[in-house]
Amino acid sequence: MTSALAQIDDLLPRLSPEQLAYVDWQMRWTQTARPNQIPPEGDWTECGFMAGRGFGKTRVGAEWLAREAYEDPLALPSYVIAPTQADVRFTCFEGESGLMSILPNELVKDYNRSDLILTLTNGATIRGFSAEKPDRLRGPQACRCWGDELAAWTDGETVWDMMAFGLRLGPHPQVVWTTTPKPTPLVRRLTTPQEGRVIITGSTYDNKANLPKTFFRNLKAYEGTKIGRQELDGELLDPEEAGIVRRSWFNLWPASKPLPKLDFIVMSLDTAFTEASINKKGDPDPTACVVLGVFHIKRVAHVILLDCWDEHLGMPELIRKTKRELNTAYGDDEDNALIKPMYGSAKPLTSGRKADVLLIEDKGSGISLRQMLEREGIEAYAYNPGRADKVSRLHIVSPVFAQRRFWLPESDRTPGKFRTWAEPMVSQLCSFTGEGSTKHDDFVDACTQALRLCIDKGLVKLVKADPKTLIQSPPRERVNPYGQ
Repeated sequence: MTSALAQIDDLLPRLSPEQLAYVDWQMRWTQTARPNQIPPEGDWTECGFMAGRGFGKTRVGAEWLAREAYEDPLALPSYVIAPTQADVRFTCFEGESGLMSILPNELVKDYNRSDLILTLTNGATIRGFSAEKPDRLRGPQACRCWGDELAAWTDGETVWDMMAFGLRLGPHPQVVWTTTPKPTPLVRRLTTPQEGRVIITGSTYDNKANLPKTFFRNLKAYEGTKIGRQELDGELLDPEEAGIVRRSWFNLWPASKPLPKLDFIVMSLDTAFTEASINKKGDPDPTACVVLGVFHIKRVAHVILLDCWDEHLGMPELIRKTKRELNTAYGDDEDNALIKPMYGSAKPLTSGRKADVLLIEDKGSGISLRQMLEREGIEAYAYNPGRADKVSRLHIVSPVFAQRRFWLPESDRTPGKFRTWAEPMVSQLCSFTGEGSTKHDDFVDACTQALRLCIDKGLVKLVKADPKTLIQSPPRERVNPYGQ
């Protein structure tokens, strides 16, 4: 130990002011950082820090990005992305734990506040981007990126994809992302186990020594609550078991059991024409179709999913596809339903039951489709949701799911799992909790309006759960429906 100290004392006088500033900076961070604030050694490509408020996530991202940029022998450019332009500047660059605060002045050559470009003395640059404008990431290239508060990114998946396409410099591009957990599509995607991906978790209480005591006294009301588990404990709650509709509420209709006789079939469309439905984010909505069959168990109406799909279609293609779907028969000579995955029977059956009603929402694109179909002798039922928003509509029909009266066909290849073509609809229904909770909500609209029609027409009654009349399925272990 004495020998090592002597070597350090002998080396320090030989260092330049810039080198001394660098050594001092790294020693101070190494001595104060907690173990779960340091990205691990190893050949990882993504390292995510998912922790509660006040954990020190911004400091983690700034320290990692600044050190990597300064130590880069090639001085390759880096990105930093935050939810808004203000967040990039006032949190990631100029914040208390931002890049300009933690970097020694001796290592900074220039900082352009207007363009949010930081240039280090070794020539490396760190450029800031707002998640509000993903197209700005189309041109620039980089070798590393720090993404801050991913859960707050608008259209996060698009931003991430644009960033990833530009992350192509250097021998081993890397990303560090930091966020308070929230089950957005991007966060759920990045927390799925994958080679080269590392996730580090933490809570607000990990940084208790550096936060005011009054802050923690005020937090006691949130301890143990859903928001407390998410915002303080850094726990990523399963959105599919905490939303309006839960995945565990769906029943499996056994593949080995003959399917029930259907009393009514409704084909429901949530329409969107690709060329006319590009939203402000430039992301076209698909048209979704859900086909439900109504049947009875012990005089109680149940519903089974017969078909579902979504696709980007213009008007001509949508008309042709709708006509083909309406000509699909679900059943044999005795009208016993037969599941025809995705698009129904390859050859329309001459017997069996076809859809009793075609349901289309009474809105712009839906009105146009109904008018075109009427010219060809096909009448559709116009669905008007009134003033109810999407969340209210889902709440209205949610008792059908909660009472376990919604059935999915079991896979004939993988027992205990439903058929894979139903997964997009189930995932969207279970994840939807309001505007922005899912990338698209086309299946939510198509399914809720179909169920609402059945309820309004008295085909499915919202009754109190009765264990003597309703099928009570035992809790099932969550499984991957794609593992077939």
